[in-house]
Amino acid sequence: MKNSTVIDYSGIIQYETIGELIHTLKSQVHALGIQIGTYKRILLVMIEALENIMKHSWKPTGIVYNEHDYISTLSITREEHAFKLCSSNVLHNSALPLLRKKLDHLNSMNKQEIKDLYKDTITNGEFTNTGGAGLGLIEIVKITGNKIGYEFFPLNEACSRFTLYATIDESRS
Repeated sequence: MKNSTVIDYSGIIQYETIGELIHTLKSQVHALGIQIGTYKRILLVMIEALENIMKHSWKPTGIVYNEHDYISTLSITREEHAFKLCSSNVLHNSALPLLRKKLDHLNSMNKQEIKDLYKDTITNGEFTNTGGAGLGLIEIVKITGNKIGYEFFPLNEACSRFTLYATIDESRS
């Protein structure tokens, strides 16, 4: 199967943007021959990644900065028998240690441990300071069945670019 770009977006992420990107993905399902189960998993992972960007992106106030450095991105490509999602946004450096710890912890867990963590998280009734229950990354690992790739690229003393990589296998039901 030939590699192809499904979505390549750079810009501000708002609820309207998420709706437009959902429409873009949906419009390509038949042309790309994407099975409905695979489409649903791509859609759910894409929405989680976009909501994480929308809720957690950091932008400086009161200082001069290069606007281009703070643009969020999302791309989905088809490669062989999988879809690769890559999302990127800027985070304040103070958020990085906890995020790295959470990602490393999720990546160390097996399928049953992920299910148990998901169940515990949705039933504990606790919410983060951004209004969620902290399920976004857990959902991505649970839906894909794969580890999350990630990297941090320092922009300045205050912030870094966070890039998340998720793989959605076509063969997984």
